[in-house]
Amino acid sequence: MSLVSIHGIKKHLKKVAHPAVKRFKPAHDIPDRPLSTRWGSDRGTPIDRHFIDQFLQSHHKDIRGSVLEIKNPRYTNSIGNDVLVSEVLDINPDNKDATIIADLQKADNVQDNTFDCFILTETLQFIYDLKSAIEHARRILKPGGILLVTVPAISPLDPDFPDHDFWRFTQNSCRVLFGDVFGEDNIAVETYGNFVTCSGFLSGMAAEEIAPRRLNDKSDIYVQGVCVRAVKSPILG
Repeated sequence: MSLVSIHGIKKHLKKVAHPAVKRFKPAHDIPDRPLSTRWGSDRGTPIDRHFIDQFLQSHHKDIRGSVLEIKNPRYTNSIGNDVLVSEVLDINPDNKDATIIADLQKADNVQDNTFDCFILTETLQFIYDLKSAIEHARRILKPGGILLVTVPAISPLDPDFPDHDFWRFTQNSCRVLFGDVFGEDNIAVETYGNFVTCSGFLSGMAAEEIAPRRLNDKSDIYVQGVCVRAVKSPILG
């Protein structure tokens, strides 16, 4: 083989090994800081909240009877259906909306079989013992009661509680976590988000700043958040 041929082969192998070395320039236009450090809430509707609202609205008929919600009765009051009793759970004793002060991962002070619906939004990422929290959530539901959960798949750390922000979730992890406690046949798991919403959320954009067509596209790879509907079996109690 000639030296010319050997030189050509080496040159080709170098291109294959480093195909993008000379094709791209540094992206100097990437901003140094997000548009908002409050998930876009100071610019409009946070992108994750747009999807959380959609999820809970689609299950508004589940929000009935005796309802427990985390931190405040936002959804109980706004979309509840024939709510007879409204309770609010929080770990913070200074929360004036809270009617039950408890840590969900050891909420022994909440009685068994109490609630028809438990709305648990954007909370489990702050609880280290996830299985215990989910078991307590199931325990305090009445047989046939429904747990409505939302959790982040991608999100900045909470600036107010960075030392207590433990987890991010996937569709598969939620299937296992909730399936182990409620039973696989008693849960429905769905995701929301795409590359644009994930990028926008991390950048601090609001939902109103993204075109509806792009906002509502769904990706199986770029997942922004996960929603779960879990039913306590009326047979197992």
